[in-house]
Amino acid sequence: MRRNQGLLILLAPILILLVSCTGGAAAPLDDVDNRLDTQPQAYNEDPGQPTSGEDGSNDADGPNAAPVLPGDQLIVYTGRLDLEVADLAAAVSQAEQLVAGVGGHIASSEARNTDNNQSASVTYRIPAPRWSEAVAGLRALGARVVNENTASEDVTAQVVDLDARIANLQSTESALQAIMVQATTITDVLKVQDELTAVRGNIESLTAQRDLLATRAALATLTVTFNVPVAAASVASEGWSLGTEVDNALAALVRMGQGAASLLVWLAIVVLPVVLPMAAIVALAFWVRRRWQSRHSEVPTV
Repeated sequence: MRRNQGLLILLAPILILLVSCTGGAAAPLDDVDNRLDTQPQAYNEDPGQPTSGEDGSNDADGPNAAPVLPGDQLIVYTGRLDLEVADLAAAVSQAEQLVAGVGGHIASSEARNTDNNQSASVTYRIPAPRWSEAVAGLRALGARVVNENTASEDVTAQVVDLDARIANLQSTESALQAIMVQATTITDVLKVQDELTAVRGNIESLTAQRDLLATRAALATLTVTFNVPVAAASVASEGWSLGTEVDNALAALVRMGQGAASLLVWLAIVVLPVVLPMAAIVALAFWVRRRWQSRHSEVPTV
């Protein structure tokens, strides 16, 4: 035991010297930061051009990010049509065939069928190059176009900007991965890993935005409402019933009888006890006055 302790004491200076000599091989944290800041491929001075590698290949191209070529134009078409049709089922079927013929499909649909109202609302996704053709064909299916509203939005600049930002982030990601390989301490590895996670999250978020815009530009959205016009006779007869009218007439007659009975009760109980004595007094007064006038109006005989 004492021999081992003595051996350790003798070897301690040698071990310290070896550690100090080999410590320079480890990459300190500040050195990792400096290498990250000085990587030329991590940044792109022109945001509109993806960064290329030494072999001339484009490192920014990903599986979901197809850069927009010069001259390409991405336009998002949206619209709504309100049509009057004679046969609802036939019109909806013809519209489905027409949209399928131009390469589109139904995104959602809703139908309503009541006694006096038949209608359906269908949302179609139509390839942008066939937009005008599809709108004209659907418009022709209606007996009358009640309402039409279409709009377009050019999203080319937004997609180009997203492509450039994704390319720069992917170049930064490649630089961080190269630094990760060179990192030799746990602190350096953890810091680079945090940076990689943040960069990857931004790439995925921007790629999702870019893909959404590209999808909306590739497939336009058109909502068509089909309505069957209601006949005037149906509107006039809506809510009318012979039995209901008879019941209403009988109810009115009963109410009239009840009103007359109520009036007689009030006359018998309230009016007559007051009016009859007053009428008797007035009649007696008239009778006395007439008697008095008749006596004083007689002419005396000579």
